[in-house]
Amino acid sequence: MKKNPLHIAELLSNKVQRVCSNALAVAIGGSHSTTQQDDQSDLDLVVLLEDGPLIEQSSLIAGVLLPLIEEPVQLVGGPSWKEGFGCRTSVLYPDGFKVEIFTVTADTTPVIDRVLRWKPLWGSNYLHAIQQSVRLRLTHERILAKAHFDTAYAHMSVCRHLARGELFAARHVLTSFVAIALALRLHELGQSYDTVTSYKRIVRDGLVDDFGVQAIQNGSRLIGGDAMDLRSCLQLLVACCWRSLKALGGTSEQSAHLQLQLRAVSEAPERWLEELV
Repeated sequence: MKKNPLHIAELLSNKVQRVCSNALAVAIGGSHSTTQQDDQSDLDLVVLLEDGPLIEQSSLIAGVLLPLIEEPVQLVGGPSWKEGFGCRTSVLYPDGFKVEIFTVTADTTPVIDRVLRWKPLWGSNYLHAIQQSVRLRLTHERILAKAHFDTAYAHMSVCRHLARGELFAARHVLTSFVAIALALRLHELGQSYDTVTSYKRIVRDGLVDDFGVQAIQNGSRLIGGDAMDLRSCLQLLVACCWRSLKALGGTSEQSAHLQLQLRAVSEAPERWLEELV
């Protein structure tokens, strides 16, 4: 029988409201919060908790909720921290459906546009306060600074792995670099800068033929190759990111300063690769 994600969300939400005194709000996240879901979409449930030990509180929440959605065949993972989301408990079912329960506190809520799309099931006053706090901190300057850091960090990591001959590690970081490049291109197109979800909706949003996405795609095709292919992939992704960063920064003084910092931080890692030639 096909599962009803919204019915499951209501079942879990009501249980939290009745028995979890440390819970302040429950919301739906992901595609169901924006009515962009399809037949393969999973359920993302967000539980806002009082400040306290997050892993411990998440374990208690999982203990309350998992019996409600238990089936003879399923796999459970977590609770564990997932960067950009919170503390996650996941349940996988044999029909391909997935339930993910994310717990956050005010201090651990990610400062990212995705939070603004969380749809409250109850506790809307608490949730709206969190969303307002995130909205105020999501300034263009903050996003630009994070994007420069993300680009520099990924570049440095790939260069280090290639210099050491660690090709598997380099490929792994390059996939993260692809997500950064896509997030920057999507931000250019008016969407949020979100490296965690940037690669998920390219096809569904009709962006496959975008020239920036195509350039990133061309670079990503090299990830399965040898050391020289990986180096070429890195150069293509760096070019894509730097172009987007320049476009997003415009002529502002902060952008010019960040670009100078980015070039300076990138010089030594680039020399590591020159020594390989």
